[in-house]
Amino acid sequence: MSSETALTGRLGAFKVDGYRVARSTQWSVNPKLAHKSEWGDSDSLGYTNRAPGRFDCSFSTEGKFDTEAQQFDLFMPGDVLVAGLFMNASLYWYFARALCDDFKLMVNIDTEEVIGWSADWGPDGIFFKPGQSGIPTFAP
Repeated sequence: MSSETALTGRLGAFKVDGYRVARSTQWSVNPKLAHKSEWGDSDSLGYTNRAPGRFDCSFSTEGKFDTEAQQFDLFMPGDVLVAGLFMNASLYWYFARALCDDFKLMVNIDTEEVIGWSADWGPDGIFFKPGQSGIPTFAP
């Protein structure tokens, strides 16, 4: 098997409220259940039954600080924005409303590395995974 069908992060991007976030370096997404029901009853034979609850998700973004397109001008904790996490132009996660939970700047005085930033997010309502039916069109 070759790498012919493997997808790299080369065409990845992060976009909020119509703006492509400059110098984004990576993002991660974690779809999950907000909660689940777990129980045992007279018919479970000593095993645990489980049923899914509401769908939830969280995602994090990272990048390098850009003095001409400052990330904290686009989002800060408490902001609720439209967000897209792009694997390429046609595969993306779409969040109609995403709450920025936190924003961090990393400055390394010792090594003089390029200043980095990171932010954590959670959807406020519905979100779409890549290729899901009904996903809104959102260009990178």
